[in-house]
Amino acid sequence: MAGPLRLNVGCGVDIKPGYVNADRVALRGVDVVCDFTHRPFPFRENSFDEIYMSHILEHLPDTIKTMEEVHRIAKPGSTVVVKVPHYKSSNAFKDPTHVRFFHEETFDYFGKDPRSYYTHARFEVVSVEKQYEWHIEKYVSRLFPRLLPWVEMYLDNTVLALTFTLRTQK
Repeated sequence: MAGPLRLNVGCGVDIKPGYVNADRVALRGVDVVCDFTHRPFPFRENSFDEIYMSHILEHLPDTIKTMEEVHRIAKPGSTVVVKVPHYKSSNAFKDPTHVRFFHEETFDYFGKDPRSYYTHARFEVVSVEKQYEWHIEKYVSRLFPRLLPWVEMYLDNTVLALTFTLRTQK
């Protein structure tokens, strides 16, 4: 029996074994060549148990339409992992190919927030992880979890990226 079907969206050179690796450029290891700015994506509805999107969503012009396609091709209850630059990081702004910035609550608009009426795609936000600059990371992981949670807000300008783990709701 085959294992779970997993998709690596916009993989580039980050080829993941056990995944369908998809990118718009036919690089070595890419299984499916497609442009994720065009819809529909070349996959059937309810196909994937897991969808991994690392540093691709900030390059795509329509986050809502993209996430609607992700929702379409994901199985009910599947896991969607999205890695993006943090909106206060200089990395978010310096790349001229970035068209969108992300906040810790961005994906609340796909289910939790009352303004979720913009789309039918629903995702539960399971977790949001922050990746800090290297010189701050050692303190965040050891010292700050023991301090008051509001201390973390003063470190927002040191967050490089966010990793969202979402669960598809159908």
